[in-house]
Amino acid sequence: MIQMTIRGFRLATLSLVAYWCLLFIATHIPKPPSIHVQHIDKVFHFAAYAGLAFLLAWSLPTIPGHRFLNILLAALIAMSYGVIDECLQIPVGRTADFYDWIADSAGAIFGLIAYAMMRSWLTTRGKSRLAPSPTTLEAQRA
Repeated sequence: MIQMTIRGFRLATLSLVAYWCLLFIATHIPKPPSIHVQHIDKVFHFAAYAGLAFLLAWSLPTIPGHRFLNILLAALIAMSYGVIDECLQIPVGRTADFYDWIADSAGAIFGLIAYAMMRSWLTTRGKSRLAPSPTTLEAQRA
C-alpha cells in the first residue's frame, strides 16, 4: 500500500513537470499560427490551466487536518503563474492580455473542482491514491 502511494506521488510529480514544460514551450512560441475563430485562444487558456491546476493539486501532498490546503495552494500557484506567463510572452512578440489571465484563472478553478470531486469520489470508495499523505512518505524513507 505504501509503495502504491509513493508511485502515485511520483506519477503526479512527473506528469506535472512534463505538462508544465510543454505548457511553457507552447505559450512562448513567437506568433503562433492564427485560428480564424474569435476568442478561441481563451478556450485554449482555460483548458491548459485546468490541466495545470489539476496536476498541481494532485502532486501536492495533503496535510492531515487540512484536507483542502493543497487545492488552495494549487489555485494560488496556477493563478500566479498565469500572470507570470502572460508577462513572459511579451519578449517573444506575443501580447499579455488580462482576459487571457481571466481564462487561465477560470480554467484553474474548473480543474481544481474536477480534482476535488474526483478525490472525494475515490475517497468515499476507499481507493484514494490521488494525494499521498506526508506520513506515508515519511514511512517510506524510514
